[in-house]
Amino acid sequence: YVVACCVFIFVDYFKTFTWSVVFDSFLAVIAIVFFAINWSKLKNVLVWNNFSALRLLGYCCIAVVGSLLVHFIVGWLNRKLFSTDFSYYEFYAFHRYSIALAILFVAVMPALFEELGYRGFLLGKLMLVTDTKQAIIISSFVFAIMHRSIISLFWLIPFALLLGRVRTKENTLWYGVCMHFC
Repeated sequence: YVVACCVFIFVDYFKTFTWSVVFDSFLAVIAIVFFAINWSKLKNVLVWNNFSALRLLGYCCIAVVGSLLVHFIVGWLNRKLFSTDFSYYEFYAFHRYSIALAILFVAVMPALFEELGYRGFLLGKLMLVTDTKQAIIISSFVFAIMHRSIISLFWLIPFALLLGRVRTKENTLWYGVCMHFC
């Protein structure tokens, strides 16, 4: 996973739409494989017992408010520190289905496969060898570091801590998937 991410980030040849799809698909397969290997121990987090639309709305509102706050703060930091603005959409803007592709690759796939990998597989494995609080902290730091952005650490760590807490409190990945998507 680390090698694939670093190759995509640091080798210009791979900074194309096609390679982005290849890498994103590869990373999704990795998450699925690791989850599937541990299916018997992890399948319970795919069940959505005691679903509450009100609770889902509350979690999603927290995610949206946090996202807006992060958007403005990170935008300001990028302009002040790097004299640039960053947009995930620009990478897909040339394509006929740019909005759908941006939503798929920026919102849907990370929500599903990062939650499956980090709050499903990694957090589940860590909880077998340490207490829940430490497992949440460790998996949150790994999640934040894997995004390879120093500026993003200030919001990724708290967000990952929240997602880990929601996952352990609710005993399902689905609230976290919805929050991550938002």
